Amino acid sequence: MKLVGRHAVEGTEPTIYIGHRPYRDQRTGKARVSKTWYAEYCLEAKRHYEPLKTTNKSAAVKQAHAIIQRIDRGSPSKPNRRVDIETLRRDYMQMLCDRERAPKTIEKYKYVLGEFEDWAKENDHRYASSLDDRSFWAFNRAMIASNLSEKTRYDRLIIIKQLMKWAHCARRIGTNPFDGISIQKPEATEQPCFTPQQVAALLVKADPHEQMIYATMAYAGLRFGECRELRRSTVLCGRGRHGFIAVRRGGSSGKTKSKRVRHIPIHSELRELLDASSRTFDRVFTARPSDKHPDGSGPIDERRLLRSLKRLCRRCEFANPDQYKLHTFRHAFASMCARNNISYKYALEWMGHKSSDILDLYYTMYDDTAEAAMATIDYASHRPNANTPAA
Repeated sequence: MKLVGRHAVEGTEPTIYIGHRPYRDQRTGKARVSKTWYAEYCLEAKRHYEPLKTTNKSAAVKQAHAIIQRIDRGSPSKPNRRVDIETLRRDYMQMLCDRERAPKTIEKYKYVLGEFEDWAKENDHRYASSLDDRSFWAFNRAMIASNLSEKTRYDRLIIIKQLMKWAHCARRIGTNPFDGISIQKPEATEQPCFTPQQVAALLVKADPHEQMIYATMAYAGLRFGECRELRRSTVLCGRGRHGFIAVRRGGSSGKTKSKRVRHIPIHSELRELLDASSRTFDRVFTARPSDKHPDGSGPIDERRLLRSLKRLCRRCEFANPDQYKLHTFRHAFASMCARNNISYKYALEWMGHKSSDILDLYYTMYDDTAEAAMATIDYASHRPNANTPAA
């Protein structure tokens, strides 16, 4: 193919020529010339042609220089624009596994991207090049039709945006079809939260084996996984007034969810329970004796503990007892920090967050400064006197 109006772009090495592609009109059989510009260059004794997809000469020259930059980066080949979504999904999941992402994260991404791939096939979007902003919002409409919540839809749309961003950065596709699409993050929804009275009732009626687990989640804000992996060596009783808990494990790969260690002061009431607990095993919390662990040294089971908590909530006659989860103790801790005007910095550090929508929610609910400001509004002084004539 010889370009029509072919001329070299100044400052390119190897030299890139731009011009228009000749072709034959299939309907009339006449020879024609494309309106858009094409690039031509020779690299490693092989001639390359690329469509520049613009009718503007200045834009074509800029794209020619972009090709040189691509070659200088060691990526002379043109991105595969006909890669199918199935291949992208498979390669992306392999990348996540290679980076040792958390098993729950892998499971979630696998499910969401599998759902997106199935939807794409059903709607004739086999290749990534067939996707655009219309297909993005069409997938959102399909999720709305399936009665998925706003938060669930937001999470899934973010995941497919991440897939296409990775594919573009990894040069699997030429352009990101979802680049520039913005999604408004939904407002955080209020989660079930134990009141201080409910926490007290639970601890009074709890089985002694489970009492300290509940207390640790309620008084220190630990996640269940962090309680399960807590060791005697990380309960630093000799430090400070009542000691500190060093949270080192609980997430994936033997680390915390945030991948960093945090230290939480031990509340005096929690310290009493810790001092009274058995010190038989290295684990602070263990399961009841079982066939596999007859000595009772096995790790606590999340599902069994959750069932026990729901039964306990029913015994305490809480309204809608099945709404509560083990994580509700963590929400209760956040609310207690807010109720007692704990520094936001301390609360974030103790809970292991850089930022937290849930913490924002509780600090808004229990903002004494806001209440004090409301109390200064004097409606009475602005009411007309009984003897004042109406306007």
